[in-house]
Amino acid sequence: MLRLRNWFYALSQRQQWVVGCAGVILIISGCLYGLGLISFIARPTLLATPPPATILIQRPTIAPSVIFAPTAPPTLQLPTSALVATPTQAPIPTRAPTNTPTITPTLELDANGTPIFPTLTLTP
Repeated sequence: MLRLRNWFYALSQRQQWVVGCAGVILIISGCLYGLGLISFIARPTLLATPPPATILIQRPTIAPSVIFAPTAPPTLQLPTSALVATPTQAPIPTRAPTNTPTITPTLELDANGTPIFPTLTLTP
């Protein structure tokens, strides 16, 4: 371990950075490879399901009869949709200006060029 530490400290900072990145990549790759190998080996046993066992149920009737009921849960049956297929939505309007000009208010100017502001007059 001491030889490895001495070798690492003898490198320049850039070389230490490269060796560190390569070490991290190798460690992560090894972990992912190991997990993949474990899942490859364990997958058949995890996904293998035994055939559903059957239970004999007898109903109390006049004539005895036997009902075979599987113990495996039934698969989920989703209801069919009654909605009519339509387009998802109207197209999204763009923010581009339209062909209509923008109306900007204009000020009335007097002879000197100063704006005339409207004033309210009260009538008694």
